[in-house]
Amino acid sequence: MSDARARSRSLLSDELKASLKPAPPPRMQANVNTTEPKTPLKKPIHPAVVHMPIAFISLAVGLDLANFFSASLPNAISASLPIATDATRASYFLLSLGLLFSIPAVTTGIGEAKKAIDKQGLYEKDGKTIKQKFKGVIAHAIANDIVILVMAYIWYCRRSAAKQTLLGKVGLGSVSTAQAAYAPAMWMVVVEALMGALQLFSANIGGSLTYNYGFGMAIGAGGKKAA
Repeated sequence: MSDARARSRSLLSDELKASLKPAPPPRMQANVNTTEPKTPLKKPIHPAVVHMPIAFISLAVGLDLANFFSASLPNAISASLPIATDATRASYFLLSLGLLFSIPAVTTGIGEAKKAIDKQGLYEKDGKTIKQKFKGVIAHAIANDIVILVMAYIWYCRRSAAKQTLLGKVGLGSVSTAQAAYAPAMWMVVVEALMGALQLFSANIGGSLTYNYGFGMAIGAGGKKAA
Protein backbone atom coordinates (compact mmCIF):
# COMPACT_ATOMS: atom_id res chain seq x y z
CA MET A 1 0.00 0.00 0.00
CA SER A 2 2.80 2.37 0.90
CA ASP A 3 4.59 1.53 -2.37
CA ALA A 4 1.47 2.42 -4.37
CA ARG A 5 1.14 5.76 -2.56
CA ALA A 6 4.80 6.57 -3.14
CA ARG A 7 4.46 5.67 -6.81
CA SER A 8 1.35 7.88 -7.20
CA ARG A 9 3.10 10.78 -5.49
CA SER A 10 6.07 10.35 -7.80
CA LEU A 11 3.83 10.34 -10.87
CA LEU A 12 1.94 13.38 -9.60
CA SER A 13 5.18 15.18 -8.94
CA ASP A 14 6.45 14.40 -12.44
CA GLU A 15 3.20 15.59 -14.03
CA LEU A 16 3.28 18.78 -11.96
CA LYS A 17 6.86 19.46 -12.92
CA ALA A 18 6.04 18.90 -16.59
CA SER A 19 3.10 21.32 -16.44
CA LEU A 20 5.20 24.01 -14.77
CA LYS A 21 8.07 23.64 -17.22
CA PRO A 22 8.05 26.56 -19.73
CA ALA A 23 7.19 25.72 -23.29
CA PRO A 24 10.10 25.79 -25.75
CA PRO A 25 10.30 28.88 -27.96
CA PRO A 26 8.79 28.53 -31.43
CA ARG A 27 11.19 27.52 -34.13
CA MET A 28 12.00 30.25 -36.63
CA GLN A 29 13.58 30.11 -40.02
CA ALA A 30 17.22 31.06 -40.07
CA ASN A 31 18.44 34.30 -41.68
CA VAL A 32 15.01 35.93 -41.71
CA ASN A 33 14.70 39.58 -40.71
CA THR A 34 11.34 39.67 -38.98
CA THR A 35 11.46 43.46 -38.54
CA GLU A 36 11.40 44.16 -42.27
CA PRO A 37 7.90 44.98 -43.52
CA LYS A 38 6.41 42.91 -46.29
CA THR A 39 5.63 46.03 -48.32
CA PRO A 40 8.29 48.66 -47.52
CA LEU A 41 7.30 52.28 -48.01
CA LYS A 42 8.58 54.05 -51.09
CA LYS A 43 10.95 56.84 -50.23
CA PRO A 44 10.16 60.11 -52.03
CA ILE A 45 12.93 62.05 -53.77
CA HIS A 46 11.41 65.53 -53.61
CA PRO A 47 12.33 66.25 -49.95
CA ALA A 48 15.97 65.44 -50.70
CA VAL A 49 16.33 67.82 -53.66
CA VAL A 50 14.04 70.69 -52.67
CA HIS A 51 16.54 72.15 -50.19
CA MET A 52 19.07 72.97 -52.92
CA PRO A 53 17.08 75.65 -54.79
CA ILE A 54 15.84 77.12 -51.51
CA ALA A 55 19.39 77.48 -50.20
CA PHE A 56 20.96 78.82 -53.40
CA ILE A 57 18.18 81.29 -54.22
CA SER A 58 18.06 82.53 -50.62
CA LEU A 59 21.82 83.13 -50.64
CA ALA A 60 21.61 84.97 -53.96
CA VAL A 61 18.85 87.24 -52.67
CA GLY A 62 20.71 87.82 -49.42
CA LEU A 63 23.89 88.87 -51.22
CA ASP A 64 22.03 91.26 -53.51
CA LEU A 65 20.20 92.85 -50.59
CA ALA A 66 23.39 93.17 -48.55
CA ASN A 67 25.23 94.73 -51.48
CA PHE A 68 22.36 97.08 -52.29
CA PHE A 69 22.08 98.37 -48.71
CA SER A 70 25.81 98.22 -47.95
CA ALA A 71 26.12 102.02 -47.96
CA SER A 72 23.45 102.27 -45.26
CA LEU A 73 24.91 99.56 -43.03
CA PRO A 74 27.29 100.23 -40.14
CA ASN A 75 30.96 100.25 -41.09
CA ALA A 76 31.62 97.14 -39.01
CA ILE A 77 29.16 95.21 -41.18
CA SER A 78 29.81 96.80 -44.57
CA ALA A 79 33.56 96.30 -44.18
CA SER A 80 32.97 92.56 -43.76
CA LEU A 81 30.95 92.26 -46.96
CA PRO A 82 32.58 91.24 -50.25
CA ILE A 83 33.26 93.96 -52.78
CA ALA A 84 30.44 94.78 -55.19
CA THR A 85 31.92 92.88 -58.14
CA ASP A 86 32.40 89.71 -56.12
CA ALA A 87 29.00 89.97 -54.43
CA THR A 88 26.98 90.46 -57.61
CA ARG A 89 28.93 87.82 -59.49
CA ALA A 90 28.48 85.34 -56.64
CA SER A 91 24.76 86.07 -56.39
CA TYR A 92 24.38 85.57 -60.13
CA PHE A 93 26.01 82.14 -60.08
CA LEU A 94 24.15 81.16 -56.91
CA LEU A 95 20.92 82.09 -58.65
CA SER A 96 22.02 80.00 -61.63
CA LEU A 97 22.54 76.99 -59.37
CA GLY A 98 19.21 77.58 -57.66
CA LEU A 99 17.36 77.60 -60.97
CA LEU A 100 19.26 74.53 -62.15
CA PHE A 101 18.37 72.53 -59.04
CA SER A 102 14.77 73.71 -59.34
CA ILE A 103 14.32 71.37 -62.30
CA PRO A 104 14.52 68.10 -60.31
CA ALA A 105 12.69 69.72 -57.40
CA VAL A 106 9.71 70.66 -59.58
CA THR A 107 9.58 67.43 -61.57
CA THR A 108 9.77 65.18 -58.51
CA GLY A 109 7.29 67.34 -56.63
CA ILE A 110 4.71 67.09 -59.41
CA GLY A 111 5.20 63.35 -59.81
CA GLU A 112 4.96 62.56 -56.10
CA ALA A 113 1.98 64.87 -55.58
CA LYS A 114 0.18 63.05 -58.38
CA LYS A 115 0.91 59.69 -56.75
CA ALA A 116 -0.43 60.95 -53.43
CA ILE A 117 -3.61 62.25 -55.07
CA ASP A 118 -4.10 59.00 -56.97
CA LYS A 119 -3.67 57.02 -53.76
CA GLN A 120 -5.78 59.10 -51.38
CA GLY A 121 -8.13 61.03 -53.63
CA LEU A 122 -8.25 64.77 -54.14
CA TYR A 123 -11.72 65.43 -52.71
CA GLU A 124 -13.50 64.85 -49.45
CA LYS A 125 -16.34 62.34 -49.18
CA ASP A 126 -18.77 64.88 -50.63
CA GLY A 127 -16.82 64.77 -53.90
CA LYS A 128 -16.65 68.58 -54.15
CA THR A 129 -14.40 69.89 -51.39
CA ILE A 130 -10.66 69.56 -51.91
CA LYS A 131 -8.91 68.01 -48.94
CA GLN A 132 -7.09 70.48 -46.74
CA LYS A 133 -3.70 68.86 -47.21
CA PHE A 134 -4.00 68.97 -50.99
CA LYS A 135 -4.94 72.63 -50.81
CA GLY A 136 -1.59 73.06 -49.11
CA VAL A 137 0.13 71.03 -51.83
CA ILE A 138 -1.41 73.22 -54.54
CA ALA A 139 -0.48 76.45 -52.73
CA HIS A 140 3.05 75.14 -52.15
CA ALA A 141 3.47 74.30 -55.83
CA ILE A 142 2.02 77.58 -57.14
CA ALA A 143 4.18 79.71 -54.83
CA ASN A 144 7.35 77.86 -55.80
CA ASP A 145 6.52 78.06 -59.50
CA ILE A 146 6.03 81.82 -59.25
CA VAL A 147 9.39 82.19 -57.50
CA ILE A 148 11.19 80.09 -60.09
CA LEU A 149 9.64 81.84 -63.10
CA VAL A 150 10.24 85.35 -61.77
CA MET A 151 13.79 84.59 -60.67
CA ALA A 152 14.48 82.99 -64.05
CA TYR A 153 13.38 86.22 -65.74
CA ILE A 154 15.65 88.25 -63.46
CA TRP A 155 18.52 85.89 -64.25
CA TYR A 156 17.85 86.38 -67.97
CA CYS A 157 17.80 90.17 -67.61
CA ARG A 158 21.07 90.19 -65.69
CA ARG A 159 22.68 87.88 -68.20
CA SER A 160 21.46 89.95 -71.14
CA ALA A 161 22.78 93.17 -69.61
CA ALA A 162 26.19 91.61 -68.97
CA LYS A 163 26.48 90.33 -72.54
CA GLN A 164 26.19 93.85 -73.95
CA THR A 165 29.86 94.53 -73.21
CA LEU A 166 32.99 92.48 -73.77
CA LEU A 167 34.01 92.71 -70.12
CA GLY A 168 30.51 91.82 -69.06
CA LYS A 169 30.68 88.60 -71.02
CA VAL A 170 33.54 87.44 -68.83
CA GLY A 171 31.97 88.79 -65.65
CA LEU A 172 34.29 91.75 -65.08
CA GLY A 173 31.75 94.57 -65.17
CA SER A 174 31.89 97.88 -67.00
CA VAL A 175 34.91 100.18 -66.90
CA SER A 176 33.03 103.24 -68.16
CA THR A 177 30.22 103.10 -65.59
CA ALA A 178 32.09 101.22 -62.84
CA GLN A 179 29.08 98.94 -62.58
CA ALA A 180 29.75 95.52 -61.12
CA ALA A 181 29.34 92.44 -63.26
CA TYR A 182 25.79 91.04 -63.32
CA ALA A 183 24.69 93.90 -61.06
CA PRO A 184 20.91 93.82 -60.60
CA ALA A 185 18.85 96.95 -61.15
CA MET A 186 16.92 98.39 -58.24
CA TRP A 187 13.64 96.89 -59.44
CA MET A 188 15.32 93.49 -59.55
CA VAL A 189 16.45 93.78 -55.94
CA VAL A 190 12.93 94.74 -54.85
CA VAL A 191 11.39 91.83 -56.75
CA GLU A 192 14.05 89.46 -55.42
CA ALA A 193 13.16 90.47 -51.86
CA LEU A 194 9.49 89.75 -52.54
CA MET A 195 10.33 86.41 -54.12
CA GLY A 196 12.55 85.52 -51.18
CA ALA A 197 9.65 86.16 -48.80
CA LEU A 198 7.32 84.11 -51.01
CA GLN A 199 9.83 81.27 -51.07
CA LEU A 200 9.99 81.23 -47.27
CA PHE A 201 6.19 81.19 -47.15
CA SER A 202 6.14 78.22 -49.53
CA ALA A 203 8.79 76.43 -47.48
CA ASN A 204 6.64 76.93 -44.38
CA ILE A 205 3.73 75.25 -46.17
CA GLY A 206 6.03 72.38 -47.11
CA GLY A 207 7.07 71.97 -43.49
CA SER A 208 3.44 71.91 -42.37
CA LEU A 209 2.67 69.23 -44.96
CA THR A 210 5.53 67.13 -43.61
CA TYR A 211 4.88 67.45 -39.89
CA ASN A 212 1.07 67.56 -39.96
CA TYR A 213 0.24 65.17 -42.79
CA GLY A 214 3.33 63.01 -43.25
CA PHE A 215 4.27 64.23 -46.72
CA GLY A 216 7.91 63.46 -47.38
CA MET A 217 7.92 60.42 -45.09
CA ALA A 218 6.58 58.18 -47.85
CA ILE A 219 4.85 58.76 -51.15
CA GLY A 220 1.18 59.26 -50.44
CA ALA A 221 1.60 58.74 -46.70
CA GLY A 222 -1.16 60.10 -44.54
CA GLY A 223 -0.61 61.14 -40.95
CA LYS A 224 -3.09 60.92 -38.11
CA LYS A 225 -4.37 64.34 -39.01
CA ALA A 226 -4.81 63.47 -42.65
CA ALA A 227 -8.21 64.35 -43.99
